[in-house]
Amino acid sequence: MANPTILIKEYNIIWEALNHYEKYLEQMSLSAATEDEELSYDEKLQDIESTRKTIQYAALNSYGAELK
Repeated sequence: MANPTILIKEYNIIWEALNHYEKYLEQMSLSAATEDEELSYDEKLQDIESTRKTIQYAALNSYGAELK
């Protein structure tokens, strides 16, 4: 079975999507009606940070590419 490899352009698309999603979550957190909603958005923002690090490491490891 072939090893699925993410291409550098796919890393860039994922990176860009994460940036847009992060901005959305920040806006939603700021306008949350309750503290529970705000905490939910903030937890997702923390997940984004973890995902970012994983994607950065994978792109650097696979292609020597630095995502910014």
